[in-house]
Amino acid sequence: MRKNRNRLKYMVLLYLCLILLPIKLIIGDLPVNGLFLFLLMYAVMMVILTKFPVKRYLLVLFISYLYAVYFIWRITSPVLDENTFIMIAIISGFLLIHLFTKNKDEQITIIIAGCSFGQLFYLIICNSYHLQYTVNYETYFTIIFAILFIIAIQSCWEYIMIKIESFIKSLEYKKRWNT
Repeated sequence: MRKNRNRLKYMVLLYLCLILLPIKLIIGDLPVNGLFLFLLMYAVMMVILTKFPVKRYLLVLFISYLYAVYFIWRITSPVLDENTFIMIAIISGFLLIHLFTKNKDEQITIIIAGCSFGQLFYLIICNSYHLQYTVNYETYFTIIFAILFIIAIQSCWEYIMIKIESFIKSLEYKKRWNT
């Protein structure tokens, strides 16, 4: 990313994620991870402060609903092994985000908000059926950070392609100038 306010915001967000990862809290009867609470508060603030069109808010709700349903399906019908389950979630989450939004900041906000709200729904549903110990925060973190990592790789790839194209254009210009 270029040096700007968003890069500083994401850098501080990542540092806070590293600091809050090992913290575990008990809220009521629920064991909750400190990083999950931080990402949930971040998602709420960003959804409130960012002025999205209605389609983006519906996309956040859709992702959160899909996330909760996907994990409930994992409990009720454990067909897939853990790695396949995570890979399908990562690929489908990235494709869903990539199809509906092109702006990187919107993609990051929507994926964090959708996964965080989905994890909250999943936690509430599991607690209501006394399955709160089936909630796995490591899978949540793996999915969300893998999707963010793929978005970062895509952004770097686009940057490299732009640089290569400008280098080729400058070579073509010099070649025309010399002939």
